[in-house]
Amino acid sequence: MASRATRSASRAAAAVATGPLGALSHDELGVIVDGLADPLQPVVAVALSSTCLGLRTPLQAALEVLQQRHERATALCRKLRDSSTWLYRPHGYKVMRFVPMTCVLLRDADIVELHSTTWNHQSLTTDDVATLAMILRTNGLPKMQRLNLKGNDLGDAGVQALSEEFGNGAAPSLRYLVLTQSNVGPVGAEALSAALRRGALPKLTNLEIARNPLGNQGVATLAAPLRKLPALTELSLDDCEIDDGGVASLVDNLGKDDFQSLQYLWLEGNKITDAGITKIAAAIRAGGLPKMRRHTSMFGRTSVSASAVQAVWDLLAWR
Repeated sequence: MASRATRSASRAAAAVATGPLGALSHDELGVIVDGLADPLQPVVAVALSSTCLGLRTPLQAALEVLQQRHERATALCRKLRDSSTWLYRPHGYKVMRFVPMTCVLLRDADIVELHSTTWNHQSLTTDDVATLAMILRTNGLPKMQRLNLKGNDLGDAGVQALSEEFGNGAAPSLRYLVLTQSNVGPVGAEALSAALRRGALPKLTNLEIARNPLGNQGVATLAAPLRKLPALTELSLDDCEIDDGGVASLVDNLGKDDFQSLQYLWLEGNKITDAGITKIAAAIRAGGLPKMRRHTSMFGRTSVSASAVQAVWDLLAWR
């Protein structure tokens, strides 16, 4: 709807604009206006509309849409109130004081914390998630390395909206993605999996998607693209309602390029038995999981026996 309004306004502008802009076709002027319509920095598009009287009135509809987007982005930024060392860390310079996040700062932020406890235990609303997806679509946030959405009720629809933008190339520098306790089920897992299969998040090192009702189906959907992520070092699947079948989808028949960087696999609180642990041990013996490391809570709060866990520890003892 917004893009239609922009195109309609740009066509009208082409009919009355003077100077070089008046020589542009409808489509060419539309590309310029759409490209300048930045909800985090709307001043550029506003300045264009002020260059001549022939543009000001025809672009009014497009500017109204842009204003609405900017207001949504500003409202979301108001919820980002934390130490700037976490929320905004310009490269080579740290500001050790509390500052409010602004649209200008968000453009260059490398850490974005939208953890539900960041603002008095409030969760993101559906509109907030839609706004974040809009910002990813229009701005890409190319410098963002960490996005923490822990504790928000994103649901499958929210993850679908964000994953679509990841799949379109947003957040290419993202290394840490935290979706813990976000009510993500198999449908949301499929959306994230589809984005990863399209080459999204190529630098991802840590995926925390614990405490979500993924089940075996959700984990199986994610397993194939996660195996191929070259930089993935940590995968958190605690309390995701999976059993030995979910473990099998992760580690059975690993190829030589699968999970080549994975060091930590968190599986606490799932319905895993000795059979699942045996599959992990078999994968290690076959040469898989070459960088896996020991950590005592890997199988915490499960029904696995001490002897089964020890068998895995013995295989990893030399690492």
